[in-house]
Amino acid sequence: MNIMFVCTDNFTRSVIAEFCMKDFLRRCNNTSIKVTSAGIQANNDISKYSNIHFKIMKELNIDTTGFTRTMFDGKFFNEYDVIIAMSDLHRTYIKEQYNRDVPLFNEIYKGQKTSVNIGPPDRKDFLEQMNKLVHFFYESTPLMIRNIEEFRTKTHPLIDSN
Repeated sequence: MNIMFVCTDNFTRSVIAEFCMKDFLRRCNNTSIKVTSAGIQANNDISKYSNIHFKIMKELNIDTTGFTRTMFDGKFFNEYDVIIAMSDLHRTYIKEQYNRDVPLFNEIYKGQKTSVNIGPPDRKDFLEQMNKLVHFFYESTPLMIRNIEEFRTKTHPLIDSN
């Protein structure tokens, strides 16, 4: 199964989800699931963005080697079994640009049509919020994998889930 997480710049939310899941799959020696991420504006200048999430993931022994930003493209619908948006902004963009419906992360994870958001880096509690965000993705991964497989089976029942 091929999974893609989508956010805005392909620098924070989708990247954290990607590398947390890759780490979990590596630890479980699961090679049947491939994970990547993309952004609907992955060509934006990110030089002013915080990269603290990479440091937090490193503290959790999550290897982020090979990180590259990828611009979302309609061809991904043919390459990925499940494309998951981080927020309504991303879901709406994909619907408007490609006339395709994609689920939200929280929709698959906990059955809630809510966005995964992180505030701006100038917030006083930004480090704490980023730490919570990384741990949210890290801790959600086992259940998320199970739920993605169930979602995929319900959405595309004729597709072999192996």
